[in-house]
Amino acid sequence: MNGSIRRLATVALTLVAAAFIASPPSAYGFAEDICYSPDGAPPHNCAPLPPSCSLDDPNGPICGLEAFARYGYTLRQPLGGRSLVHADSTYIIARTVGFSERDAYWIAAYDEATDLGTFAPRDINGRLVPDSDAWTTKDIGGLVRTHFATGGFLFHFLPTMRGPLDPEPDGSRPDIGDPRHEVMLTHVRRWAMAGPGSSTPLCTAGFTNLSADGDYATGTGCYGDDRPVQINGVYSLETPIAIPFTNVTGQQVISGEVRSSQFDSWIGSESSNARIGIYLHALGDRISHHVCTDAGTISPPSPDRPEFRIDLNKPTCDQGPHAVRHEYETGVDFAGLAPEDQTTEAALSMVYDELVDFARIRGTLDARATAPETKNALLLDGLLPALEVRQPVERLHAVTEVGCRFGVPAFPGNPGCRG
Repeated sequence: MNGSIRRLATVALTLVAAAFIASPPSAYGFAEDICYSPDGAPPHNCAPLPPSCSLDDPNGPICGLEAFARYGYTLRQPLGGRSLVHADSTYIIARTVGFSERDAYWIAAYDEATDLGTFAPRDINGRLVPDSDAWTTKDIGGLVRTHFATGGFLFHFLPTMRGPLDPEPDGSRPDIGDPRHEVMLTHVRRWAMAGPGSSTPLCTAGFTNLSADGDYATGTGCYGDDRPVQINGVYSLETPIAIPFTNVTGQQVISGEVRSSQFDSWIGSESSNARIGIYLHALGDRISHHVCTDAGTISPPSPDRPEFRIDLNKPTCDQGPHAVRHEYETGVDFAGLAPEDQTTEAALSMVYDELVDFARIRGTLDARATAPETKNALLLDGLLPALEVRQPVERLHAVTEVGCRFGVPAFPGNPGCRG
């Protein structure tokens, strides 16, 4: 009987996933946890963990079907939502380590916009904040996760390049100093570190011409320059059924006809903060999706095959477990999860460390932020317990109050600090 249920659930999930991918929403993505109600009611949980799911088994077929179906419904809500991890937590961390309130907001806004295409803050009832045009990001729709043709998908699912004898990486703590293997992650980080006006490229899938050190992430130009080659990939619906996708090497599409060499002029005065936010999103998603992307592989061109290949047709990339693992990221007891699924703590820890480095480069680092007790108080005693709160309005208030204790004003649109 259990085998029959599993087979039926697998077939149903495959059909639901295929229908969803065939006509993906143009803006909304998987990781939002706070969703706005169009009738002005308080926000609701975008995709709470279904009752059929447990904290220690994301692979149950019924659980996966319910979780994915819930996301399919959520992603089509007219006002969408936002992630308290990508947006609010990033804002609080950035301000705590030394960025100005304005810079912290724009870093967080572009972190969120990497999922949504654009981001504008809303209040707790889903209404745009006053003067919202002044707080709305420029469109970066070329980076959205459902946009396969632009390479946007690969800012969210970042596989590694490794040889047959290389061990599988540990993407819960990815090596940001290893461009030979962590191609896309190190490529985007280098671009963010370089800052506005730099000639450092941002390339589709992170593929540059071979660098002097022999990697495909840190070369001086995008792979192929005037003679681009194809990037052919597959991404699992329900293994072995996969979505094929094809890109070409070259400059990353930012929005419409805007390419990455035009990024700074397109974004304007917040370009430096936007670069940081986009990189932090890629870092967070590398960790969030690591059970999928650790198993995924990249194959570089060879004399008899002049294209890159990306293989994400792996059981750990199947849409059911993928949806469940996103529902593990907020509103649950993190300690009850398997170690590989405790991604919220892992991501916020690395985001904190990276923001310390960016603040140091910017010359704004608060020296207190380098003390382990400051980091532990903000994350272990603050943001992580707040993000575990199941009820969404209470969770939003709890995250805001953590920032308030550290002297960080409420994220635009959130209720102000109490007292």
